Amino acid sequence: MPISPENAIQAADAANVISEFVAHEQVRSLTDLRSALFKLSDSARNQSLESNLGSTSVVVLCASAVLYTAETVMSIVAELVETTQHGTIVLVLCGGIGHSTQLMHDALAQHPEYCRISSQVHGQPEARILEVISEQFFHLGAEKNTQAPAEGIAPSQRLTILVEDTSTNCALNAINTRKVLDTYGCTSPASIVVAQDPTMCRRTVAAFERVYADKMDDAPLLASWPTFIPIVAPKDCAPSEQTSDLASCLRYDVDGWNGSRNNGLWSMDRFMSLLIGEIPRMRDDENGYGPRGKGSITHVEIPMEVEKAWETLCDLLGQSGR
Repeated sequence: MPISPENAIQAADAANVISEFVAHEQVRSLTDLRSALFKLSDSARNQSLESNLGSTSVVVLCASAVLYTAETVMSIVAELVETTQHGTIVLVLCGGIGHSTQLMHDALAQHPEYCRISSQVHGQPEARILEVISEQFFHLGAEKNTQAPAEGIAPSQRLTILVEDTSTNCALNAINTRKVLDTYGCTSPASIVVAQDPTMCRRTVAAFERVYADKMDDAPLLASWPTFIPIVAPKDCAPSEQTSDLASCLRYDVDGWNGSRNNGLWSMDRFMSLLIGEIPRMRDDENGYGPRGKGSITHVEIPMEVEKAWETLCDLLGQSGR
């Protein structure tokens, strides 16, 4: 049955509600990042950043096939380092070899600039791809030691880049990142900004909350940095272009983006699938990842508006969710 213009509008509206929720954008600009990283916890508020070991601030960049996220994070972190006179910034490049790794390699091969390192990183974990991008295109160097130095991260070092290349999902992103940070003596970071694919940024932050829950009052301040929120809109289709494929009736409509940048996003079918799959994962029930389910994330309150949008999108796509 052909998709009506009303169906396409309903689908776009529902997808955008879900997209905004799962992205959970708390950091958008350099100013936001600076505030999120250097806002001291209550227990450290009366101590200077220079003298407080807990002032170590962490950005975790989780690998994604949408390379725009990595580009944004690396460029803004580089600018932050140049304009920050105090505190220690740690950038963790995060990602092993998982079910989406080939998609990242494919995106790299198709990128107008990064394609030239495609053969160099062939078969490598996602974090190692990020490492090469950071070095060759942003002139940022990762820590080369196979073992952490006994003194840990030097307080005088404005930026330290660490690589976590074994995690294969959001839960392990958090678990293994903490292990890497602990190894380097960063056992109580003051803040952690999580940069992740916008379709799963909220869930990844909830995974970090779960991993650091034992710190209680000394837990790091966490913030979500999806780098953008994917927005879609109905296509203007002529009557002769009628189709029963809903995804083909939608287009990306991210503010300020052009066609070439849109080419670096997911196929519309995959984006719809990611949105449909994300809400069940975040539910706190026996099938979800919350405390009542797998227990890999903290409780996430899903607004009724989002649940209704999810049901609408499932119905329009003819799916029950996964």
